[in-house]
Amino acid sequence: MNQRKQHLRLKINEDVLQAAEDAAARGLSDMQVAEVLRISRATISRRKRDDEAFDAAIKRGKARGIQEVSNALFESALQGCVPAMIFYLKARAGWSDKPPELTENLPIPQLTIFCPDEEGKMVERDLGEL
Repeated sequence: MNQRKQHLRLKINEDVLQAAEDAAARGLSDMQVAEVLRISRATISRRKRDDEAFDAAIKRGKARGIQEVSNALFESALQGCVPAMIFYLKARAGWSDKPPELTENLPIPQLTIFCPDEEGKMVERDLGEL
């Protein structure tokens, strides 16, 4: 008995294009989209290369998924969800938890030191004199 996996020939129609787009919109990888469509990863690659409508459906789905999640994140941030605000600002506005690097050429602060002299009077001294 033949143990080879039987592959169905993929016929591109509106239902297949919609299924591919919907799967891609959910963030599925090409391999996972292939599983949904019950085809091989090689067939996905070949169809994306050879069929503009199929490739466009995958790209449209990925863009739609990113747009939907971005909109949900943005709305959550606007509604006061602090983690959503922080994530958005880190991802889109360059915020970071890391402190800025200190430069080596910082100016030396000028300090004025007042110390008592031998007679007990307060006098101004330079740091080098101490």
